[in-house]
Amino acid sequence: MQTMYHIHTWVRSDLAMHANAHQGRWATSTSDGTTAEERGKALTEEVSAQHRYPTVYLHIGTPKSGTTYLQRVLGRNREALAERGVLWPGRTWVDQVHAVRDLANIHPFDHRSSDVAGAWRRLVDEIHEWDGHSAVVSMEWLVDAKPRHIRRAIDTLAPAKVHVIVTARDLARNIPADWQEDVQNWSTCGWQEYIDAVQNPESATIESGRRLWGQQDLGAILRRWGKVVPAERTHVVTVPPRGADPEVLWRRFASVIDINPDDYSAPPKSRNASLGVVSAELMRRINTLGQERGMSWRDSGKLIKRVLAKRVLAKRSEIEPAVAMPADLYPWAIEQGKRIATEVEQTGAHVWGDLAELIPDPAHAREGATPDTVSDRELLEAAIDGLVGLVKEVKRMRATGSTLDGDLSAQASRPPFRLSTATVLAKRSLVRLGKRVGWIGALHRIWRTARHRVRYAQRRLARH
Repeated sequence: MQTMYHIHTWVRSDLAMHANAHQGRWATSTSDGTTAEERGKALTEEVSAQHRYPTVYLHIGTPKSGTTYLQRVLGRNREALAERGVLWPGRTWVDQVHAVRDLANIHPFDHRSSDVAGAWRRLVDEIHEWDGHSAVVSMEWLVDAKPRHIRRAIDTLAPAKVHVIVTARDLARNIPADWQEDVQNWSTCGWQEYIDAVQNPESATIESGRRLWGQQDLGAILRRWGKVVPAERTHVVTVPPRGADPEVLWRRFASVIDINPDDYSAPPKSRNASLGVVSAELMRRINTLGQERGMSWRDSGKLIKRVLAKRVLAKRSEIEPAVAMPADLYPWAIEQGKRIATEVEQTGAHVWGDLAELIPDPAHAREGATPDTVSDRELLEAAIDGLVGLVKEVKRMRATGSTLDGDLSAQASRPPFRLSTATVLAKRSLVRLGKRVGWIGALHRIWRTARHRVRYAQRRLARH
């Protein structure tokens, strides 16, 4: 396969010139009775409307492709971006999460929280009211959005011009990362069972394989979004090889959204917490035993994932081997990578980076410990370490007044004030009443939307 994959440069076309180029080809009248002048006026009005609204860049994933890093860069530089005409919408990134949950009807435990209801509309309103030249939304759950949700996203953002950005990494790194992320989210699927499901997703009895391909099969993803967004507004950004400076990914992404990456500061070096092979298997066994004893993810998930996994066991990744693709699966992963690279090229999407980076490098294939071969002694050591660390972390949280409610990134951006206990109890009672009495719930949602718009207007006035 030829390595003809290099960074593609992209120049934005001017819509007004596009309209002028077509005027000479219009007939004096059309089958629907409109004249050339009327059609010209309509197109000119459409062009004018698009120029009044910012260009929107939807970063849709894929999962485990540097999305967390890019979201941290964008969030850290929110004010600097705004000064240069680029909107990072929402009070925090969590507002974008809520918006995508609202758009795609993603509601864990069949619970539609008041923060989610109407969140997509609020995000769209903020983008439409932005007086800069562009807006960036980044949420990896969009990658496997259903066609009706894709259509709704593009239709509601209209007349703004929408570009879709897909960041992508090779399967040899993504498959192990996906499994260990699953076990942080209450999965009991064993390593070998997961590998079998990924290789044979249609015949597997578990959903893991089908879900992974829904999120990582770039050709299918681009074809699905391509039914609504044309190829000239679709971009694939490849994740650089192991050991590369993470700023390489940021520079590629910045080129897509047409900004100078040097104008923005990088966050402190860190990574989205991954587990070592022993800790990942420990988490899987905790999930299995917890479910056998009647524990639920709704009741226990925050403590298990956010504290035990992310804050405690993730620290052991420095002393544990990483979960890695078995060496004997590399030939299969390489063939899949070649197929994906070819399909991406066939879609006509702009490529930023090198499609060869989607093909696993056999030089990284190695034999080593797998979750299935972890010993009881290793598990015991990790369990004791985890238990001690969990107690220390809970003690620290109590001392600082931290809670498990909300996303961790939202906690970092908590407003510098606290509501009184009575006010909190009153708000909770109102929310519970709204769930039982439809018209009260509707009034509450209207009030929240109005409050959001007032606060947004206040922020805009403060900037001028």
